[in-house]
Amino acid sequence: MKLKLCLVLAVFCSFFMRAQNLEGSWKWTSPDGSQQFKIELEQINEKEYRGSHCAIFDNGERIDCNSDQDTFSIVMLEITKDNFAGTIESSYERSQGKIRMQYHDQEDLLHFKLTKNPSGIFYLPPEAILTR
Repeated sequence: MKLKLCLVLAVFCSFFMRAQNLEGSWKWTSPDGSQQFKIELEQINEKEYRGSHCAIFDNGERIDCNSDQDTFSIVMLEITKDNFAGTIESSYERSQGKIRMQYHDQEDLLHFKLTKNPSGIFYLPPEAILTR
């Protein structure tokens, strides 16, 4: 009986205590292939992620990438389970936009949405579904 109870508790706890893991590389390509968007995320603590981005538009004619390896262009915090809000800095004019991301655990997808555009010139998708 004790063994069954321990097993049930272990399964229950591992299911409810699992945390999403957004660390790593995520990518999106437009249906016509002319636009690409990649992000690299790193978990800083339980609620915070930071990362960098690279957006390639117009078949490579316009590139908006974080070229400084020592700085982050993306900073976001978990606001509710699997929902994140933060900022992204465009490399064109070093201006910040606001973003939201939602992680879809079962499909292992990351929904990116630009909620406030950076000022000036930027090349970022307004919305994208990213995969690993």
